[in-house]
Amino acid sequence: MKADTKRALRSLLLLLLWLPLAAPAESQAPREYEIELLVFQDLRADDGGEVWPVDYSQWFEDEQTPSADEQGATQVTWLPPAAYHLAAEKNALARSRRYRPLAYFAWRQPVLDRRHALPLRLPAERHGDSDAWVDGRVRVAVERYLHLYLDLKLHLPYSAEQLDQLDGEVPEIRLRERRRMRSGELHYFDNPRFGIIALITPVGEDKADSGGNY
Repeated sequence: MKADTKRALRSLLLLLLWLPLAAPAESQAPREYEIELLVFQDLRADDGGEVWPVDYSQWFEDEQTPSADEQGATQVTWLPPAAYHLAAEKNALARSRRYRPLAYFAWRQPVLDRRHALPLRLPAERHGDSDAWVDGRVRVAVERYLHLYLDLKLHLPYSAEQLDQLDGEVPEIRLRERRRMRSGELHYFDNPRFGIIALITPVGEDKADSGGNY
């Protein structure tokens, strides 16, 4: 056998041995997480002593699942209420005189590194002209730790008289924050007007069993 042929066969053999080792790294899918955000309003915020009544009785019953087109490139699976982990916290807020639940967003998604993770636009939810509502963007990324990026706005109902007092300029009520997260643990975000309880759980693990950095 000629030397060139031997070298070619040796190279081919090395390539065949290398491919099985390289394939798992290339085909490994990003880990999936379930992200839950419970958004609530502080009814005793400093607004000159005024609290504007809002009817939330049908808020969750009429919730609609966003279409895939609304999500852009971020591939998510929206979770049904039966899969929620923060139902007890939501019920406690509903019983409170100070706080009132506004929305519950829960979905599953693969979490990418910070360079590739894209923001998810949360659906704007409104049930009646006089209801408060929230919308905004959320991004979840992982390096060594999980990171949650929030940019949400609270929209409040204003009467014509209140708008006149504001000269038509409605104040922006916005919560923007980035935080390192521990999976399976509750995290709280707030400003004087509204807050968020956040929970990130690795898919396949229980809330009680998933405490960790990622």
